[in-house]
Amino acid sequence: MRHRRTAPTWAALVLAPAFAFAAPAPTPSPTPAALFDPRRPPERELDTRVPDGFTVAAVGDLITTRPLVERLPADPGFAAVVKILRDADVAFGNFETTAIDLDRFTGSSYPGKDDWALAASPAVAKDLRALGFGLVGRANNHALDYGVEGMRETSRWLDEAGIAWAGVGENRAQARAARFVETPAARVGLVSMASTYRDGADALPAFGRAPGRAGLNALRTTTTLALPAETLLALKSVKDALDAPHEACERTPREAARRKEDSQKAGEGLSFLDTRFVVGSRAERRYAMNGQDLEEILRSVRLGKQHSDLLLVSIHSHDTGLGCDEPGDFLPKLAHAAIDAGAGAFLGSGEHRLMPIEIYKGRPIFYSLANFFWSDMQEGLPADRWEDYRDLLGKAFGDPAKATDADLNALVNADGFDDERVFQTLVAVCRWDKGSVAEVRLYPVDLGYGEPLTRSGVPRLAAPAVARAILERLQRISRPFGTTIAIEGSVGVIRVR
Repeated sequence: MRHRRTAPTWAALVLAPAFAFAAPAPTPSPTPAALFDPRRPPERELDTRVPDGFTVAAVGDLITTRPLVERLPADPGFAAVVKILRDADVAFGNFETTAIDLDRFTGSSYPGKDDWALAASPAVAKDLRALGFGLVGRANNHALDYGVEGMRETSRWLDEAGIAWAGVGENRAQARAARFVETPAARVGLVSMASTYRDGADALPAFGRAPGRAGLNALRTTTTLALPAETLLALKSVKDALDAPHEACERTPREAARRKEDSQKAGEGLSFLDTRFVVGSRAERRYAMNGQDLEEILRSVRLGKQHSDLLLVSIHSHDTGLGCDEPGDFLPKLAHAAIDAGAGAFLGSGEHRLMPIEIYKGRPIFYSLANFFWSDMQEGLPADRWEDYRDLLGKAFGDPAKATDADLNALVNADGFDDERVFQTLVAVCRWDKGSVAEVRLYPVDLGYGEPLTRSGVPRLAAPAVARAILERLQRISRPFGTTIAIEGSVGVIRVR
């Protein structure tokens, strides 16, 4: 509100001291709501405003390398999945690769430790648009596999294809910002973040004379492992044994004081192999979110919702509990906070298996939607990957020079991804009525574990027996979150109200 300032009169200046004792009592401060135009209350902007019947189709990781739309006429299972995507008002997935032209690209690969540099043909951008995708997340551990140059080229290909994206940018503010897709019925926004990413991939703001850094929207976490007291004591004996040869070394006063303090606090926990261990009633993995990151991300969520009819929030996270189907303990807190800030749905990916589903305040939380495309047809693997696995290739082929990119992929994926659950996923379709989610339909999908490379990793509607196995597992792991999933034929249904 703007008020004209007027100069005090001469009389007021002279008489004010004499009559100070008679000054009126201060006016009570107005309530927060009274500060705003009653016709435009800010909290109203956090309501979802989509027409009845509005739908969002959500899937997990899009690890694809080549166009697939031409396969539709001859592949009815794939065509049935694509129809679900196209029938939705918006289709979302996590774009976990880099779209670059390897023949012309002038940048370099920078994969994370023990990770791969994933690359897709630039044509996949238009292909994803043709398959029905209009909105993708970009914050994940493969966003900068080919550096900032690869990140920027991917942005260009997605822009040209008409796919909206969020989660990366030229600085932290851009990476955190919501991006939007306009549909005939509603404006839909997305905030995309990652808690799993390679070192140096997180975007930074400018600070002092230091420039900002391009990268992804990062949510930093610290991990503590809790152990029963007797287990922690056994671990301490291992640590002491490894430290013993160094005890005779000459210490600086500061280091000696630090070691003495650590010894005195040994009962509270210990630090070992770059990990903090504490006493707990049971073994568990505990996470703490960086407060500044959380504050800034939730502010982006609130603004993103204020500027859209429906806001989606996504995270790419490999962080789990110690249990097979247990999301990291910070994820429910984050998901709830995002919904409280205005998110209409929370979409997780990163864990390459389906994780539980929760309904919070009538809004769905998917802790991991697993994979949607899983292409093992990766070419252009950097030289350091070949050097790292030279001994393994020698064992498998006698002469490492005989191996191809496909052979190396097969060897590495055989350790950890030799699991049907990695190739079992779903399409989740959320339907809104009267501004709230009324129903979530879960369509089980099979990615063809064991199929030849040209067919493997392509999503197809699951056969009845596989569909039932997927849905029964989801029922079991989602039950602790209070979620009831009905199985109707080969489709799971969550009725929210």
